[in-house]
Amino acid sequence: MCLSSTAQALHHNHLVPIAGIDLSYRVARCTQCGFHFADRLPPAAVYRAYYDGLSKYDLLQPASALEQQRAAAALRLCQRRALNPQARIVDLGCGSGGFLATLRQAGWTQLTGLDPAPNSSAAAQALYGLDCVRVGTLQAAPHLIDLQQADLLCLLAVLEHLPDLALDLPSLFGHLKPGCHVLIEVPALELFSAKRGEPYGELSLEHIQFFSAISLSNLLGRLGLQILEIEHLALPQLDSGSLFVWAQVPPTPVGAAHQLPEREPSAVFDAYLQGSAARMQLALGKVPQQPFVLYGAGSHSARLVAHMNPAQQNRLLAVFDANPNLAGKPWGRWQVQAPAALSEHPSVPILLSSYQSERAMASALAKAFSNPLVPLYTPADELI
Repeated sequence: MCLSSTAQALHHNHLVPIAGIDLSYRVARCTQCGFHFADRLPPAAVYRAYYDGLSKYDLLQPASALEQQRAAAALRLCQRRALNPQARIVDLGCGSGGFLATLRQAGWTQLTGLDPAPNSSAAAQALYGLDCVRVGTLQAAPHLIDLQQADLLCLLAVLEHLPDLALDLPSLFGHLKPGCHVLIEVPALELFSAKRGEPYGELSLEHIQFFSAISLSNLLGRLGLQILEIEHLALPQLDSGSLFVWAQVPPTPVGAAHQLPEREPSAVFDAYLQGSAARMQLALGKVPQQPFVLYGAGSHSARLVAHMNPAQQNRLLAVFDANPNLAGKPWGRWQVQAPAALSEHPSVPILLSSYQSERAMASALAKAFSNPLVPLYTPADELI
């Protein structure tokens, strides 16, 4: 954030490789400004391979209640800032177009979206009838979209995924015209819970930058943007929340800020890591003492299995997930199987590996299989 080259190591986020792709990383804190970030990352090509082949962002499924809640908060900001109905809006990292559909329903029509997921354009058309979504990376955006015509650039749940902020953002913002507005959403470090939530859940496969209002303000100020509004959105279902920032390219160029950044406090992140360590041990204590199968092959599972001891890993017979992009892919020393293959493991306990979707998993599996279901977070008598 401050371009310092010194950092303090805080935690190693060890993850099971998926399809031969190991996205493990070290979490560090800048000794100069206190920014928290993932260090010792895999090469950028590894991330491109992950998003190209294993992404969940272009599946044909409607927006979840959580996604709708976040989209509604972003929409309220657009309305509160009195964004012109004729504004030309570009949404980078738009997934299958959920927020673009929200904007269209609210009356905006000059919309363009871009996402690296290979099926994002087709999914946007199928789910919302949108023909304005293209496939491409953020780095390619200036070549695929006329950003100089944009009145609003949206980067919702994007910045936390970028491995090289210092390279990607100056190039991107440099193509925007004076007066262009920028709407950013990131997970809010201030709302990371030390006492509740998924253990290390904020340190996902894909989240490699950890922003608070202080650190995001430091970044945008250094890039020459003016911050007009900051808002936090609590997401109780995740025991976490989002940080929204409305900024603009100054109407009169003022250049990037060069003052020393405000230092990020360390207490919240330290407490989060300590609380996560304790909650991880509680979760590991619920791993079956007999042979079992695992349902879920995403970030939660990649971290959970990496934390298991060798005896627990040896009792894991198979891994299942409903994401078709994962089916048949190697997953550590296992292979991801489609849910239908659970029929080959009658009576074997199914460990439900999700924090947010544990109840939904249980409900769907109970309708199709008679296997015992083992939750990690929900009391067994409240599961279904």
